[in-house]
Amino acid sequence: MPANVESMFSVREMPWHREGLVLDQHPKTWDEARQLAGLTWDPITEAVYELRGVDEAGQPIYAPIEGWQRIARSDTSDTLWINRDSYAVIDHGEMGALVEAVLAQPNVRWETAGVLDQGRSVWCLALLDEPIELPGDDTVTLPYLGITNRHGQPGGCTLRATAVRIVCGNTFRAAELEGERTGTTFSFVHKRGWKNRLEEAREAVTGARAEMRAYEQLARELLTLPISTRQRELFITEFVPMPPAGLVTDRVVTNVEEARKALRDILASPTTAPIAHTGYGLVQAAGEYLDHVRRSRSWETKLNRTLIRPEPLKAQALKLVREIVQV
Repeated sequence: MPANVESMFSVREMPWHREGLVLDQHPKTWDEARQLAGLTWDPITEAVYELRGVDEAGQPIYAPIEGWQRIARSDTSDTLWINRDSYAVIDHGEMGALVEAVLAQPNVRWETAGVLDQGRSVWCLALLDEPIELPGDDTVTLPYLGITNRHGQPGGCTLRATAVRIVCGNTFRAAELEGERTGTTFSFVHKRGWKNRLEEAREAVTGARAEMRAYEQLARELLTLPISTRQRELFITEFVPMPPAGLVTDRVVTNVEEARKALRDILASPTTAPIAHTGYGLVQAAGEYLDHVRRSRSWETKLNRTLIRPEPLKAQALKLVREIVQV
C-alpha cells in the first residue's frame, strides 16, 4: 500500500491515496475498529542480546543486555524499536481501554484508524457528532479527536482536538490559532502507571467540546471582518511571499506563483466563495491550501500536519488576517 500506510479504514470517504477499506457505517466497538484497521497484532517487549564470544564447539554465545529491550510486532516478530526497559508499551488492547475511556462520553464515533510506518505508528480519529453551523457559511464544521500511538519512538500516545469544515476538510484548533495551551492535547507517556491517568483522558473530550465552542466564537468573529479585493490579494502575496531579489531562481518564482494561484482558485471555488469576502474565508482558504494542495511526502506527513501536530502556518494565517484588516 502506498503513502506509508500498511492498513486502514475510513468511513464514507476514500483517502487521498485511494487505498484502504471504506465503510458505510462507523464501527460500534473498539474490537471491531481494531479488526478493520489491521490492528489485531500488538507491540511486545523482548530481551536484547549481544555476542559474548564462542564456545568450545565454535557456537556463538549470546547474553541479554541489561537495561534494554526490543519492541517487536507480535505477528511478524519484526523489530519496531530498541528502548530502555523503563519503557512500557501501550498495546492495542490497552489502547482500547484508553479509547473506551474517551468514548464513554456521548456522541463519539470512529471515523478512521490504521497502521503507519510498518507498525511503528498507529492512529485513529474519533468524531464528536456535534456540528457547528455559522452564519453566512452554508457548510458545517465538525469536531474530532485524533489519537496516535507510537511504539518505541518519542511522542507517546497522544489525543488532540481538531475542527474540520466538512466541505473542504480543513483542520484547525482554536488553541493553535490563538497560540494558547489547553487541556485538549493530552499525552500518555509510555511509562508504568499510565492507566492511572484514564480519568484525565475522559476530561480531554470535555476539553475538546469547550475548545469547539471557542473555535465557534473565533469563527463568528472572523465572519464579521469584511475583506476587500485589495486586502485579499495582499493576504495572498504575504502568505506566500516571494524571496528577496537576488535569492530567487526561475523555479522558485514559478513555485510561488503556482502557490498563489492555488490560493486564488480556492477562494473562487464553490467551497469557499460564499465566505471569501471575510476574514474567516481567508483562514479557511489557507487551511485548504496547507492541508490539501501543498504536497506531502507521505500519508504520515499529511496526518501529522492535519490532525496530530500543530501547523504554525495556520496560526500565521490568522495573524495575517488581523493585520490586513487594519490596512
